[in-house]
Amino acid sequence: MKIGISALHVRPGKSGSHEPYLVNLVNALYKLDTPHQFSIFVTPGNKHLFNDVIGKFKLIEYPKIVNKVLPRIFFEQFILPFDAKKRGIDVLHYAGTTASFFIRGSDVVTVHHDSVTARKSMSIIKNLYFDFVLRFNKKAGGVIAPTKIYADKLIKNFGYKAHQMFPVHHGVSSLFRNISKTDIKKTHGKFNINPNSILTVTSTYPHKNIANLLRAFELLITKHHKQYQLVMVGSINIEILDNLICEIANNANQMRSLIKVIPFMPHDQLPPIYAASKIFVFYSKIESFGMPLVEAMATKMPVIASDIPAHREVLGNGGVFISPEEPAKLAKTINNILDDVDYQIQLKNAAENRGKHFSWKQTAIQTVKVYEKSYSSKKVIKNFK
Repeated sequence: MKIGISALHVRPGKSGSHEPYLVNLVNALYKLDTPHQFSIFVTPGNKHLFNDVIGKFKLIEYPKIVNKVLPRIFFEQFILPFDAKKRGIDVLHYAGTTASFFIRGSDVVTVHHDSVTARKSMSIIKNLYFDFVLRFNKKAGGVIAPTKIYADKLIKNFGYKAHQMFPVHHGVSSLFRNISKTDIKKTHGKFNINPNSILTVTSTYPHKNIANLLRAFELLITKHHKQYQLVMVGSINIEILDNLICEIANNANQMRSLIKVIPFMPHDQLPPIYAASKIFVFYSKIESFGMPLVEAMATKMPVIASDIPAHREVLGNGGVFISPEEPAKLAKTINNILDDVDYQIQLKNAAENRGKHFSWKQTAIQTVKVYEKSYSSKKVIKNFK
């Protein structure tokens, strides 16, 4: 079987979790013993991300103009599906949420987010675009969702059929499980991270709920009288962050001095950032998966997550759940963990044990099964288990 995977949507440093998802998936597929032939549709701006699979996999490079958003959408809608057919591709995997109107019954699409659950974090134009194009996915042979709970939401919100839905969890890179003490020490010095710091990997989009995280942090300072450091990694809009701090804190300057912001960085550089902190907090109101959770578990960190369905599915018994609307309870829980070494060890062990359930190899194996099922039964697909 000839399988094509579209990477046209990936813009290095600007695609959020789409980038590590696809890069790690492709690398894991490369390592599998499978008779299938793979082609990756790339752009001049992202082809370097797939250097490790050159030779066994074929890279098909589109023109430089596809690096830009609007030309990329045009190529994805009107060029890619016909080019794939011309090249004899049996299954085309649209790995970035949206597919073409011309998607076939043998094709597959991975949906990471949508305009219903994440509406408040998207512009009006983006919402209208996703409202429209996500309907195309109903023609796909297989729709991959990163969690079962999110697959159910897509069925409810967009009319997808249960037989075409395939929940496939993301994996986690082995880099997060093998971090040297030397790298951790270097990271403390390079980024001025306090060993007792609180880490979150997030953004300033509304659904990430950093306002309530900051409220909890403010209570740690004022109510619990602690001077812990909050390390925020990701696409953080400093103006939004500072405005929230001024709105929340009586002493904004003191609070801001305890917050370390590390801008978005290449995914393979993140592991020592995790290991350099004491605990991990992921406090989103909405997620389809929550890749930072599995990364924190792989790093054996005590994990606190917002109590939402996707996090329940992913984190399981690997951490502590707090309602995303209870910052006071979050502050108390953070304080209890940082004050209790035995509790830290208990949570580290829980995270490590749960984290063993996630690997990109398993993600790749399950994804290949989706390809095979979509191709062999283009119209009637049995439930994937």
